[in-house]
Amino acid sequence: MKVLKLALIGTAALAAASVTARADDLADLKAQIEALNGRISQLEAAPAVPAGYQLLSVSKADAIVVPSLDVDGAYKQTNVTTIGILPTADVPASTNIQWSGYARAGLIYSHTSGVYPSGKKSGVDIAARGQLKVVGTTDTSVGEVGAQIQIRGNYHGHGDAGTSFYSGYNSFKMNEAWGWWKMTPELTLGGGYTGSLSAIGYGIDGSCNCYYTDNASSSFYNHGDTTQMRLSYASGPMSAAIALEDDHGHASHFYSESSLGVAGEVKYSGDMLSGEVSAGVWNKGTGVGATSHAAWQIAAGMGFNLGDMAKLSIAAGTGRSHSNTKYWSANALLSANLSDAVHAEIGYGHGHNMGARTEDTALAGIYYDPVSQLTVGLEGEWIHDKNPGSKVSNTTVDLVTVFRF
Repeated sequence: MKVLKLALIGTAALAAASVTARADDLADLKAQIEALNGRISQLEAAPAVPAGYQLLSVSKADAIVVPSLDVDGAYKQTNVTTIGILPTADVPASTNIQWSGYARAGLIYSHTSGVYPSGKKSGVDIAARGQLKVVGTTDTSVGEVGAQIQIRGNYHGHGDAGTSFYSGYNSFKMNEAWGWWKMTPELTLGGGYTGSLSAIGYGIDGSCNCYYTDNASSSFYNHGDTTQMRLSYASGPMSAAIALEDDHGHASHFYSESSLGVAGEVKYSGDMLSGEVSAGVWNKGTGVGATSHAAWQIAAGMGFNLGDMAKLSIAAGTGRSHSNTKYWSANALLSANLSDAVHAEIGYGHGHNMGARTEDTALAGIYYDPVSQLTVGLEGEWIHDKNPGSKVSNTTVDLVTVFRF
């Protein structure tokens, strides 16, 4: 009897434990189902991914550095909006697309003495500009392939960009179109429309902010933008490049049918010291309007980092134009950080050509950058141009605002 009683008690205890275990399992199962339903809702709310891809992200990332191209320091966005596209396993290429831009406006006072264009001695204007930049890279089976496009509109008073009879102010253009293929980590093939490889990235032209200044021509060796094909090499602090450039449309070559040239550069980039040597030669051209002289130039520049407070940048060059005028010029720019948000710069340049023309220029600017998206600056420039029998002085002062994204 006692044994039967113990058996009944044990059976009851076992049954109770079984019921409790089943209740716990049911609660766990219910929690898992609720978590799964929540995850499904999140996936349904996520944006659709293009066919053939498994991940699409939009974020802020470091700006893409285009191989062999100088960066415009005044407008460089170090952290830009980036679209990242990660493909599925059967599509090996991954793509990054970055875009950035700015809008700027300047209240500009100008004064000319000696010779008054159109009878006007001085005046105050408001000029504006908008620019959009898009850069895309794709990692392919043969290396990185990329392209960079910049579109710019300039405005002055009424009328949309490109509608004014005076295109110097109201204009709309694609001021840069460049593509590249990194054949190896060091060797890059590029082509498109950008600054001549003979230009120097130092001195006033290469390193100043100069939103509405740097109007002097004392940097005669800046050969401007042109169509070209370029091969570049970079390894560590050293880099070199060579380009085949088309000089059609430059100065008196406007009607020339053929005027190719070759330009090259060698650079060293160090923490405290950097430098560059560049050179170019362009033939005399053929066809109607072709000049009888080939053009050439050689230039050099150096940069010195004076600690965290200041930088000194110098440049000099000499050459001959298509009109057989020889020239030389030199300039320097000193930039100083007055605080974390304020920096200033001051520069001076001198140029001379064998046509007896000399030009001196001095400029200065102070800029407030509380965040990377905003700049407010005050700029000034004085230019003294002396030709045989005439002297002209130009003074410009401007208040500039730049808004970036």
